[in-house]
Amino acid sequence: MGIPLLDLRSYIVTALEVIPSPMGFSTAACGFLAVAAVSAWRYLTGLKLAEEQLRRAHADLRKSHEELKSAQLQLIQAEKMESIGRLAAGVAHEVKNPLAIILQGVGYFSKRVDATEEDRLALRYMEEAARRANVVIRGLVDFSTSKALELHPERLNPVVEQSLLLVKHELDKNHICLIKQLGENLPLVGLDKNKIEQVFVNIFMNAIQSMPTGGTLSVKTFLKKLTTPGGPIGRRGTDRFRVGEDAVVTEVEDSGSGILEEILPKIFDPFFTTKPTGTGTGLGLTVTKSIVELHGGVIRVMNRPEGGIQVTLLLKAGGINNDG
Repeated sequence: MGIPLLDLRSYIVTALEVIPSPMGFSTAACGFLAVAAVSAWRYLTGLKLAEEQLRRAHADLRKSHEELKSAQLQLIQAEKMESIGRLAAGVAHEVKNPLAIILQGVGYFSKRVDATEEDRLALRYMEEAARRANVVIRGLVDFSTSKALELHPERLNPVVEQSLLLVKHELDKNHICLIKQLGENLPLVGLDKNKIEQVFVNIFMNAIQSMPTGGTLSVKTFLKKLTTPGGPIGRRGTDRFRVGEDAVVTEVEDSGSGILEEILPKIFDPFFTTKPTGTGTGLGLTVTKSIVELHGGVIRVMNRPEGGIQVTLLLKAGGINNDG
């Protein structure tokens, strides 16, 4: 805080002894006034410092309050997701069997030789509507039962190759160029092959649908040592990945139109979709994220600066992971 109060007083008194007393005040009176002024100045400085400390404490308190509010919202969302899961299981049970019977009936009547062309057209519309409803039910079933995984140490690249094979027709039909850069000698990963295949097919189909007039789909796999903390990567026991840990990474990039930045945070919400009515249920990315997290992994979606989307999938290297 500068010169101590006693030393400062002595310095002022000494200085005043060689300076004429203004307005007839004695040297002692002037010294007293000077010391009082300095004391007041130091008091005000202390108040200013205390005010600054209070402001910082208030800012910290507000930040803590916002973090608490965010945590509460996450708890509410978690409860909501659990409720949706229970609802999905009930809906699937009640609707799945009647839908199967309807589809069987449509198939039976469509094979009748006495059916007119108008009859067959109506039956085809009925079948398409029933199959769309069945897609929704399957999505609900996957969402509500996605915890039933069977993890085994697997190679990731064959699963990627098989998933690409399943969408090959869509790639060819939409004139999309496929670029594959699959890393060699990648370590084993704990996978439920069918579930991860579902993840990749959904990611690839979303990319294909974003390029209706053609484009490029790039798929890369590689091993990466995680050195930078942030998000799910840290040094705490609760972090999904630890700093210094190896991850098997899959990057899927497309040259499509991308996603509006304001809706990017919503893409994993149940029933949220940007697709036209009848072409998407809004459950694909929700189920995808759920499956990835149950594998102990992380999925990220971001817009590319040059256009299109990059989807990054991180899975723990070294076989089965029991932390998810």
